[in-house]
Amino acid sequence: MRVVFYTSSTSGVGRLVTGMSIGNALQRRGVPCKYTIVHSSPMGHLAEDFATVRVPVETEEELSPARSRKSVLFKTLSKLKPDVLLVNHTWFMVHSFIAGLPGKKLYLSDQAFDGHFRVPLPSGELVFDPGRYDRVIAIEPFDSAVPMERINPLVLRNRDEILPREKALKRLGLDGSKPVALYSLSGRPEYFDQFREKYSYLEGEGYDVVYTGTWSSSWIFPAVDYFNAIDLIVCGAGYNQVWEANFFAKKALFELLDVHFSDQRLRLSASENFHFDINGADQLADIIIGI
Repeated sequence: MRVVFYTSSTSGVGRLVTGMSIGNALQRRGVPCKYTIVHSSPMGHLAEDFATVRVPVETEEELSPARSRKSVLFKTLSKLKPDVLLVNHTWFMVHSFIAGLPGKKLYLSDQAFDGHFRVPLPSGELVFDPGRYDRVIAIEPFDSAVPMERINPLVLRNRDEILPREKALKRLGLDGSKPVALYSLSGRPEYFDQFREKYSYLEGEGYDVVYTGTWSSSWIFPAVDYFNAIDLIVCGAGYNQVWEANFFAKKALFELLDVHFSDQRLRLSASENFHFDINGADQLADIIIGI
C-alpha cells in the first residue's frame, strides 16, 4: 500500500511534524506501506526517517482546472500513485484535480475559520467540496461549518517513546538540581527574541532555562523528546505546542501568535477542557488500516 501525506509547511516545521507523526504511527502499528511526505518546507531534512518530496508553491493559474495537470504537484502525486492520499490544510492546491486521482482521499483539518474553506479568486470563488474526499477528519476539537468526523490531536511521540529524565538532562547539559524551563518560540524569526525579556524572570526564580527555537542559534528538535526533564514550557499556541503539552500534561505558558486562517485563542480555550490518552496519529493509522 502506498500512503502519501501532502501539506504546505512553507514557513516552518509545524505541518511537517504532522506528517512525521503519521509516519511514526504507521510504523508503530506495523502498517505494511510505502509512506511519503510531500511538502514545501525548507526543512524537509528533519523528516529524514521518511521518504519526502519537496514541491514548489504553485500559483492559482498553474493549479487552475485548465493547467493543473501540468503542475509539479499533480505530476508528483500522480507519479507516487497513492492508494491513500492524506491532504492537510491546503485543500485548494489539489482542488482542481484530486477527483481524478486514484485511491482513497482523506482531508485532515486542523482548526480553521470557515472562511478558509472559501477562497475568492478572479475567476470565481473556490469552495471546499467534501464530496471529493472519502473522509473529512478534524484533527483537533473545533467547530466548523464543514461537516467533519473527529479524532484526537496528532502528536509526534507516544508517552513511552521520549527520553528518560536522566538521559534528557544529560543531553541538555543539566544536573537536575533546579527546575527546568524550556523557552521555545518559533514561527517567525522575530518571535524568539520578542518574548525573551518578558520571561527573563524565570532564571531569577531558580529555573535552568533552555532557550530553543527554529530561528535560534541552538535548536533542539524535537523538543518533545526532552519533556521528562522539563518542568515548564514557554511557547506559542501552535498545533504541536498546545497538543504536545496537553498530551504530556506539561505546565505551559503560551504566547498567542498571529497566524493565517485560525485563532490560537480558540485552540487554547478548547484545550482547557479536552484531554486525551490515545494519540490521534494512532487513531488515523487504524483508519488507514481499515481502508
